[in-house]
Amino acid sequence: MRRLSGTGRALAGLVTMATIIAGTVVATSSPAAAAAPDLQLPFPCGQKWRLDTWGHAPALDMVKEPDQHGTDGATLVAAAAGTVNESRWLDSSGWSVQIDHGGRYHTTYIHLKSKGIAAGTKVKRGTVIGKVGASGSMSNNHPHLHFELGYDANGDGRASWGDGGEKVRPTFNGVTYGQANSRTWRNVESHNCGGSDEPDPPSLFGADFNGDGIGDIFATGTGSLTIWNGKGGNNFTPPDVVGANWNTYSRPIGGDFNGDGKGDLAAIRDGTLHIWNGKGGNKFTPAEEVGSGWSHLARTLVSLGDVNKDGRTDIGAVDPDGVLYVWNGKGGNNFTSRDRVGSGWTGYGRPVGGDFNADKIGDIAAVDTDGVLHIWNGKGGNNFTPAVRVGSGWNRALASTLMSLGDVNGDGHTDLAGRPGRNPVDLERQGQQQVRPRRAHRPRLDTALPRRVRRRLRQRRRRRHLRHRNRHPERLERQGQQQLHPRGSRRHGMGGRQPPRRRGLQP
Repeated sequence: MRRLSGTGRALAGLVTMATIIAGTVVATSSPAAAAAPDLQLPFPCGQKWRLDTWGHAPALDMVKEPDQHGTDGATLVAAAAGTVNESRWLDSSGWSVQIDHGGRYHTTYIHLKSKGIAAGTKVKRGTVIGKVGASGSMSNNHPHLHFELGYDANGDGRASWGDGGEKVRPTFNGVTYGQANSRTWRNVESHNCGGSDEPDPPSLFGADFNGDGIGDIFATGTGSLTIWNGKGGNNFTPPDVVGANWNTYSRPIGGDFNGDGKGDLAAIRDGTLHIWNGKGGNKFTPAEEVGSGWSHLARTLVSLGDVNKDGRTDIGAVDPDGVLYVWNGKGGNNFTSRDRVGSGWTGYGRPVGGDFNADKIGDIAAVDTDGVLHIWNGKGGNNFTPAVRVGSGWNRALASTLMSLGDVNGDGHTDLAGRPGRNPVDLERQGQQQVRPRRAHRPRLDTALPRRVRRRLRQRRRRRHLRHRNRHPERLERQGQQQLHPRGSRRHGMGGRQPPRRRGLQP
């Protein structure tokens, strides 16, 4: 927190300032203040909040009406469009975010529950930027949002806040607040209801096949493509069986590969990469052949989102030697030549892509052989940070069924899923009765069991699996017959008969 001296505060309010150059006083005019941004209360549409200035007008402390219940952890959204220029921790303020709205105006949000968004992220009014909390010593352990609108009078690219800061009175929905200390406004309703006339850009992470902006789940374990459309809050529609004859393809991936804002599918068969472009409503075009020579990459094909910051969906894969490659999307189902990103991936399960730190750049997640989940955060240009150890307890079944779903609970962040059962092929069969899997061992994100205990648990699961297999040999035989004797290699789209178009992308 930066404080201005009394002289500095006086000078900041003058329209004309004196600049001393080589002992000469030269009169220079400061830029005229631009119009303040059109602000709305930084909470979702329709919520009502209490605003107090206490002893720090025009800054405002905000708690949720009617009785402050629900303040802690409440969703915080941007009051106006802009770019995040600060997202940091200070012992006094805790987690704070500052947004540059242009014209030297900034809004600052203090005492957040955690770091909700990265510096450099462009936001629109209503974009989720974090959650209200009580971080920092100045919060007195009382959950609330400390909000300030500031004007960068000294031109250093930020608005200082706190005592002596560059604070100005904020106006929400045409009403000005913060005129004096010890003022209170009750039941102030948020009109932060979307804000911009421009539609939100489609997500480049996860798969949204019906165009509602919420991530969907899809599976082909039974040979048919089945989709569960997300409804928000981790809830999904009943299964929608879209097409058959998928047992001859690799496990498909989802993303927007032609750049039209609709979720597409991609999969490999007989070494050829195919793409089905989404049309919305869980409908797709016939398959298009994109390129050959992909047989050795079929098991590790992954949709990464945007890892080079060009606004298009990219794909990646790990070859048998453990080398990760990336093909950057160019739109229209076209991709660049492969870019070798790094080696040493043989000790990890199938990677998945997503934006796990909310900086709008594609990240990679994978589980190692010890059951530890790691994340490599994208930096743009197909570059990534070193691995971040997220947590242990991710067993082999979770590792083999790990999925990046996009945003399925509506909080603006990419979500992960995995099935903790023994047979990942049964995901679709069981999902037809119940979307959520059976209760099982959940990943532990902070602690790890001793090695000897983990070994005993693996041995116990192995013995249980062998007993189960010996009781049902006929089930294994049926499954083996399906795997050893697949259906014919007739080319198909989503159950259609049109032959795919050919294109020359090769790995």
